Amino acid sequence: MAVVVGTGRYLPASVLDNVEAARLAGVTEEWIVRRTGIRERRIAGPDEGTAALAARASERALAAAGIAGEELDLIIVATSTPDHLTPPTACEVQPALGAFGAACFDVEAGFAAWLYALVLADALLTAGRARTALVVGAEKLSTVADRTDPNTGPLFGDGAGAVVLEAERSAAQTVAHRPRLRVLSTTWWADGRLATALVRPGGGARRPFDEHVLAERGHLLRMEGTRLFRPAVRTMAAQAERALERAGIGKDDVALVIPHQANLRIIEAFGRELGVPAERVYVNIDRYGNTGAATVPAALDEAIESGRIAPGDRVLLVGFGAGATAGAAVLG
Repeated sequence: MAVVVGTGRYLPASVLDNVEAARLAGVTEEWIVRRTGIRERRIAGPDEGTAALAARASERALAAAGIAGEELDLIIVATSTPDHLTPPTACEVQPALGAFGAACFDVEAGFAAWLYALVLADALLTAGRARTALVVGAEKLSTVADRTDPNTGPLFGDGAGAVVLEAERSAAQTVAHRPRLRVLSTTWWADGRLATALVRPGGGARRPFDEHVLAERGHLLRMEGTRLFRPAVRTMAAQAERALERAGIGKDDVALVIPHQANLRIIEAFGRELGVPAERVYVNIDRYGNTGAATVPAALDEAIESGRIAPGDRVLLVGFGAGATAGAAVLG
């Protein structure tokens, strides 16, 4: 069984507040808060790419775990915004950590990608193919957000979150002041019939990046929010219930639920659908916006640091993203 032995996050210092976001999108600050729950989001600098965000979160996770980069067997980076289409972002993170013994690859599964990566890392550790793994979610969504589009522009921010996993037999000496969270269960799901509801139309192999894509702003995210709202709520609730069933526990046994921070209205509706009181659902979208694949691991680290998760607690993680994709995990 895999065990979470360290977590870390990194949010850039620069803030895009609702005054500027509202001006760019042609809406009011009150409209943004009412529709999304977001008050500000963090924006990476022009020379600070996704790999740099991932490396900074990873350094903090490794420090929390008390292990060195060279002890890692595996690095998986979940992202929809790699610095380059090739090589993998994980390979760009590796030298920053001195983790030259680690296998490296990326996962692109929309904003549920970090949970997909967690499923893979847990399976590899459980199968004995690795002893230590670094699972990172990192996004520089400011590079693909159309700030003039009120449907998407106010939503997205930049950031990264990381988790260090060890095989249980190797994790006896966990840092004492941090909870020792075993991966009790995982789930994943996809429905490609919703693939066109959240998409970057241009910049890929079908419509390579050229002056026409740039002029049409086709390299930026486009979303049909109303088409995704109910599927997101229902699917996250269904995946959460499946993960709880696989872990052999009920929702009342969970101390904290950490959902993907997509939109406050989605988070609140998901909590009602699952039947979990709002005080047990973690929310930080008001401060960071939607940071894509980074939202769940960054929130997990923040919750641990703030004392919202104590030793012995069980934690439910759940997400939904483009594809459509979804997944959940129970830690405890």
